[in-house]
Formats: sequence, C-alpha cells, structure tokens
Amino acid sequence: MIRARTIAEPTIKDTIIHRIDPRAKIILLISTAFAVVALDNPETMLILLLISLSGYALAKLPVSKLKALCVLLVLGLWGTMFSQALFYSQLPRTVIFTIISPGTPYLGDLTGGFFVYQEGFRYGAVQGLRSAIVLSIGLLMSWTTDARNMLNGLVRLRIPYNIAFMVVTSMRFLPIILAEVATIVTVQRLRGFKPTRVGRGVIKTAINTLTPTLASCVRRASVLAISVEGRAFRAYDSRTYLKELRFTFLDKAIIFTGISIALVIIISKVLYGLYASEIYYSSNLRELYTFVRDVL
Repeated sequence: MIRARTIAEPTIKDTIIHRIDPRAKIILLISTAFAVVALDNPETMLILLLISLSGYALAKLPVSKLKALCVLLVLGLWGTMFSQALFYSQLPRTVIFTIISPGTPYLGDLTGGFFVYQEGFRYGAVQGLRSAIVLSIGLLMSWTTDARNMLNGLVRLRIPYNIAFMVVTSMRFLPIILAEVATIVTVQRLRGFKPTRVGRGVIKTAINTLTPTLASCVRRASVLAISVEGRAFRAYDSRTYLKELRFTFLDKAIIFTGISIALVIIISKVLYGLYASEIYYSSNLRELYTFVRDVL
C-alpha cells in the first residue's frame, strides 16, 4: 500500500533534472508530443526514447520507479506491436507467421485466416514508440517536480488558476487512489478471494475494487470542495507564491532546443508531404526530401 503510493508520488532531490523550471518541463513535453506525431522512422524514435530515458539516470530516481517505468514501457510497446501485427489491414502485407490457416475447419471459414504481418510490427513499433516517448518524459516531469512548483509553473504559463489547480490536484490524488486500490485488493485476499484468478475472478475483482474506490473518490472530492471554498478559493483575482520561478540559462536552452527541433521536424514533414503529393517541389530542397525520407 505504502509502496504503491510511493511509486506515484514525486521524489524530490537536488539534481540537474529536479532544478529545471517546471515551465521548461511542460514546454518540452508539449514540443516532444508534437514532434513524435510527425515522426515515422522507428530508428529515430528509438534514439529519442533513449535520450528521454537518460534523464532518469541524471535524476537518480528510486529503483521502484524505474521498475514501474520499465513495466509500463514494455507492456505498451509489446501490446501495440503485437496487436498491430495481427490486425494490420494496409497493403502490402508480408506474412511471417500463421496462427489460423484459411483451410482450418470452421475457424478458417469464419475469420479468413489469422496471420502475423511484418509491416504490422513496424507500424506498431512506430505507434508504441510515440506513446513511450511521451510517457517517459511525462513521468520524469511528474516524478521530479513538486506539486506546488507545478501549480506555479502552470499559472505562469497563463493557464487559468482554476484549471491549473484541478490538474495538480488530480496528480496529487493519483498516489492516494493507488494506495486505496492496493488496500482493497489486500482486503479481498485476506478474505480468501483470489483477485488474479482468470475468468470470473478478474471480473469480480474489478467490481469489488471499482465500487469502494469510486465511493472514496466522491467523498474526498466533496471534502476537498468544502475545504477550498472555506479557505476563500475564489476570493482574490491575483495570488502570491512563496517561491518565485526564474528561468536559468539551462531552462532557456531546453525551451529553445525543444521548440526549435519540433518546428524543424514539423516543417520538414510538411514540405516532404507537399512534395510526395505533387503539390509543391523545389530543386533546392532535394537534400531535405532525402533526409526526411531516410531519417524522419
């Protein structure tokens, strides 16, 4: 229970990653999200993922958080790649493994055959790497940023205070909800129930876990609403903060690099798309077209 809550809560240390301004982290996350949507090369995206994972080494996060990250990345990548390999519908398709042959009685006639496609693995790798990159940077940001600094950063980015407060509050509630779910599962095990049993066990576990969790969330939300209103949540138009945020040279460099790389990737992909669609072509951009085709 305590372990589940500890994994979700931020770990505050004095490292170069922790000292980065929360506004720089947010802008870097948004820039990365736009950049990975435009990328289509799995090799390039893998390099970008490795770069994002290097931040965890600099942040010196606990082993429990690193294990949780590995589980999420492996499950997400493998699940996306395998599902796309099975249900890939575009052409051409290269069959590398047959699960159900079209000649199989009943099942073959019903499904028309069930195959694993090579192109599906590649397409799934691209989709999975996109999610993995954003997930790794997002978790690094949330695990290395205090909730108060995150709220301050969102407000400094001109996000309305009400919305920023709700976002940070939801992040603060996540560790508590995880701890409550772990408590509920432990109680079920103490009563002799097997939550991991395949079949009805999984369904019953989900129902028995969801009901008290939702009830607890509603109760906590009601208490929180009364608490913030009792402390004059909307009484003042402007607010002061204990810690004032100031950009350092590193913060400015991160923001400039993130935005510049995202803009270069997006503009290059747009120009290549115009060339591929025979809408616009310039002989001066031939090297750019080659670079986008081979790298991006």
